[in-house]
Order: sequence, then C-alpha cells, then structure tokens
Amino acid sequence: MAEAPLAGLGSTRRSRRLLVAGAVLVGTLVAVAGAAPWLTPYDPDAIVVSSYRGPLPPGDGHPLGTDTLGRDVWARLAYGAQTSLFVGGLAMAISLAIGMTTGLVAGYFGGLVDAALMWVVDLVLTMPSLLLLIVLATVLPPSILTIPLVIGVIGWTTFARTVRGEVLSLRELEYIQAARALGASNARIILRHLLPGVVPGVVVLAALGMSGAIVVDAGLSYLGLGVPLPTPSWGRMVSDAQTYLAVAPWLVVAPGISIALAVIGFNLVGYGLIDLIGRRQT
Repeated sequence: MAEAPLAGLGSTRRSRRLLVAGAVLVGTLVAVAGAAPWLTPYDPDAIVVSSYRGPLPPGDGHPLGTDTLGRDVWARLAYGAQTSLFVGGLAMAISLAIGMTTGLVAGYFGGLVDAALMWVVDLVLTMPSLLLLIVLATVLPPSILTIPLVIGVIGWTTFARTVRGEVLSLRELEYIQAARALGASNARIILRHLLPGVVPGVVVLAALGMSGAIVVDAGLSYLGLGVPLPTPSWGRMVSDAQTYLAVAPWLVVAPGISIALAVIGFNLVGYGLIDLIGRRQT
C-alpha cells in the first residue's frame, strides 16, 4: 500500500532535480549575459591581434582563442548570450500577449467569438512555420527587434489553444458563476478570476518556448537572416566558422555548446515544472 506514495515521492524528487539543473544552466546563462562587460576586457567586435595569421587557439589572454577576423571568441560568446536572451525573452513576451489574449477571450465568450478566433489560430497553424519565418525575416527591415517580432507572431498559437482549453473548464466552476451572479464585469472575471488559473500552464509553455526561440534565432542567424551585424550571435558564429572546422574547431564548438546548454536548461526547467505543477493541481 505504501508503494504508490513512495513512487510519487521519487518522481517529485526527480522533477525537482530537473528543475534545479535547468535553473543552474539558465542562471549561468543570465549571469554571463549580465556580467559580459566585466567577464572580458575585449569589445566583441574589436580586432584584438596585432597581426593576423589565422584564428588563434585558446591561450595567450584569449581563453577561447580568436576567430577568423581576429576577434576574441569568449567576448563574442558572452555578448552573444545577451542577444539570445533578448530575442527569446521578447519573442515569448509577444507570443504570450497575443496568445493569452486570444485564448482568454475565445474561451470565455465562446460562440461566434470562439469560432472566429480559433479559425485564425487554425489558419496560422496551416502555414509552414519555418518557411514563413524565413520569408518574414527576409521581407522585414533588418533590426534586432525584427527577429523576436517574427518569432513572436508565429509562435503564439500554442499559448492561445492551451489558454482557451483551460478557460473552457474554469468558466463553469462555482466561483466564476458566483462572480457573474454578483454582477462582476467580464473584464474583471477574466483578469481577476480566470487569468490566475491559467498562469501555471503558461509559465511551463514559456520556459519550453524560450528554448525554441533560441534555436530559431540561431537557425536564422546561421542562414544570415538573424540579428544584423555587428551584433554578436551564436548562430552566425557557427556559420562564419564552419569552413574552419578542421583547423580551428573551437570556433564552432564554443557557440554550438552554448546553444545546446541554453536549450537544455530551459527544457529542464519546463519539464520539471510540468510534473510539479501537475502534482500540486491533483
């Protein structure tokens, strides 16, 4: 009879370990991005070698060597963390704003409003997201704001569908019915009573979405469609160094590992929260 509680306890501990491991990785990423000016004495765009003889290996004041233009790789890596967090964070903010608003309104009002908004969601979902991302990133003027805007307006549908499903179940609960009977306005019911109920699930989606936004940003930068030069970008670092992989592997390995660790960190946070939040709700 005690096996089930013990099994649940083990699962909870595992979820907490995942959450802690992810938090450590994400915290390290945030710390590196925030402390970049103090972690390296070099400007990420400055040529730091007196005479260029090809990429320098790690050492001689450059812990990760220099790149194909004589710039310090560690400096570009640290400042590239700022770019990844900015793009991912702003993209998630845009997706959250559009998706949560759509889901709350569709789920609460239902009927024709729900049908119309879900038709828009289905329309966006039918479009090939990668192709649409490339087209929008090509058509819109290059800017550090363009990429998170593009990612945000493409990735909001998951938030909308999830929030709508939560609201459809919450709006029939007794405390919502009581608020409506007491004359509470629709806006008050949505903001004060429904919104707090959907926040836990949205937090999980946002953590998982951050990893996806970082991958998309790196992919677009690799294709030359990401943040414009000279802003440091991990994806562009990989793209610029791929022809030097045989003679200077550190140029590809350093940004590649950084992308992987950032994605793993946010995914661990998301999956850790899924189990913990699910157990608290049951």
